[in-house]
Amino acid sequence: MKKLILTCAAVAAVLGLSFSVTAASADEQGAGLQIVGVDYNVKGVDTASNAYKEAVKVQNKSAASVSLAGCTLEDLTGHTYRFPAARTLASGEYVYVRTGKSPSVDPANWWNTPVNLYWNRSSHQYGNSADSVTLECSGSRLDRVAWNDFTIRP
Repeated sequence: MKKLILTCAAVAAVLGLSFSVTAASADEQGAGLQIVGVDYNVKGVDTASNAYKEAVKVQNKSAASVSLAGCTLEDLTGHTYRFPAARTLASGEYVYVRTGKSPSVDPANWWNTPVNLYWNRSSHQYGNSADSVTLECSGSRLDRVAWNDFTIRP
């Protein structure tokens, strides 16, 4: 393929033609998004009242803002969280996707800041000893974290 592109470029140069190849940047494709942490085994017995402690931390590692429109998190059994379409992450910014509901209705409480998104499930989502979570945007897999016997593996 590289040889074909070089040959086409040489022919174009001889004929005095110019061309350019345009591809979407990694930032435009959401490739800067990465799972940087998973809290899958919270202290104590798994209950609806502590499901909010279970969370996936997603960070924008690129130099540009990235839209979360069309992005999802999915566990090994197919449970899927869809990010709000209007949410973007600036360069270096992160967000926690918490499994449960916010433990406080007070909007001034730190649990209700924009850094926290809630799935509002009434039970824990991820397996304590083995599971995985996959980050996809517009059908492209960007990142996956899996664990087995309490050891996280990329």
